[in-house]
Amino acid sequence: MGSGSTKKIKDIEKEEKERLKNKNGTDKDPNKEPTGENEFNEDGTKKKQKDEYLVATLTGHKKGINCMGISEDGERIITGGEDKTARVWSTKCLECDKVLKGHTQYINCVQILEEHAYTGSADKTVRKWTIKTGTCDLIIEGHGAAINRLICTGDFLFTSSYDRTAMCWDPDDGELLHIFRGHKRGVTPMMYIPAEDALKDDVVDIDCNKDLLITGSADGYAKSWDMDSGDCLVTFKGHKGGILCLSADSTGSVLYTGSADCTVRNWNMTTGEVFKVFEGHQSPIICIQVINKLMYTGSSDTSARCWVTEFGDCTRIYMGHKHTVSALKFHDGLLYTACGDNHARVFDAKSGALKRTFKGHDLMVTAIVLHDKKLFTSSYDGNLMVWDCNDIKEDITNFGDEDEEKEKKKQKKKEEKERKRKQKEQEKEAKRKKKEEEKNMKNKKKTEERSNVIIPEKNEHESNEKHHLEDAEMSDVDSDVGEKRDGERNELDDDLSREIEAINRNMDDV
Repeated sequence: MGSGSTKKIKDIEKEEKERLKNKNGTDKDPNKEPTGENEFNEDGTKKKQKDEYLVATLTGHKKGINCMGISEDGERIITGGEDKTARVWSTKCLECDKVLKGHTQYINCVQILEEHAYTGSADKTVRKWTIKTGTCDLIIEGHGAAINRLICTGDFLFTSSYDRTAMCWDPDDGELLHIFRGHKRGVTPMMYIPAEDALKDDVVDIDCNKDLLITGSADGYAKSWDMDSGDCLVTFKGHKGGILCLSADSTGSVLYTGSADCTVRNWNMTTGEVFKVFEGHQSPIICIQVINKLMYTGSSDTSARCWVTEFGDCTRIYMGHKHTVSALKFHDGLLYTACGDNHARVFDAKSGALKRTFKGHDLMVTAIVLHDKKLFTSSYDGNLMVWDCNDIKEDITNFGDEDEEKEKKKQKKKEEKERKRKQKEQEKEAKRKKKEEEKNMKNKKKTEERSNVIIPEKNEHESNEKHHLEDAEMSDVDSDVGEKRDGERNELDDDLSREIEAINRNMDDV
């Protein structure tokens, strides 16, 4: 094709874009100030509106961000992505400090500890990095499948994997210290409880002040492990679905497990005894946070809930989400949530009122981090966004936009429908039981009536037979007696006849 034809096509495309732009702008009132609502790009597509609370959008990842963590001092954030890289960001300058390259598969978990970063990947390895230089200092190999989670305490590095094991390593040289075997399916959530936590609030540690590792698996079990021997101490049995998240109370004596069976259970950490079953969610539990006597949960049923741990009661439902609640964080009386509908939200934890909705991501929000009155959100769209969280408590209570209000009503209708359905089932069951009882009573009554009629007749018959037998016996006796008497008479007659004959003979002789 010649250059003239190419130029002509470009001119036509330009005219079409201009036409679309003018068409889309015809509804504007010339007397109104521009609001940005009908602003369009050069290709005629509508421009995305900037959220009023958006501080910055940090780009760099080529694909989605899977995980995020923050340093203890809050100065750095680390993200791990589908693009096989991890990135370290400054929370002050809001820019990328280092790009950590080396993994051959996507990254599932990240952590910053002092001057080092740790990353776990689907390539079955963990890498240790020096943040200042961005160089990889150590590659840890040993797992037979993707690394799901990692926890570095300084003295130990723990990893969980789809290979059904968790492992403990020396983070300095990568030496394998323990392999925790026992789960029948992949191990995902982990939690490390130092011995000092187990001794808080005068809790008696009967295990001689030992550190504990807790693991959860898709096999439906959670397990606690002895850090010295690597042996399983307690298996927490009861869930009917995989364990997706773990938490513990401030004393380290009560374990909380969220499951795909739509329930949360809390357990005695030492004995494995279940205390409470928290029922109410309609889909798997994705995230848990326990704060004092309250527990906050997020689920794929599009809701977050608040529970009183002592009684197991749900006291608040945080509605407005349109997809899975993927992460949550309680802070200073507010509950922050991340959602699969591309938004992050802030609720008044006590009243359940929606205070702010942070809109800007194009895909699911995967993680949230709070620091210095800013909310950091990572997403599958590959962006890290920073939001202003100042004066949220002073905001007028926001019940959401029209869509969220509709969703709220929809949720209420859904719950009312479910309640009515259960009530109907209960009434149906009650009627069935009542009919069954009435039927049993009728059958019992009929049986009793039959018994009352037949038994007397049987007795009368037996009585008549008895009388007949007695009469027959009496007649037999009478006949026997008569015969006996007749015999006796005949004998007397014979004797008399003989005596008379003898007398007659004697008389003849004379």
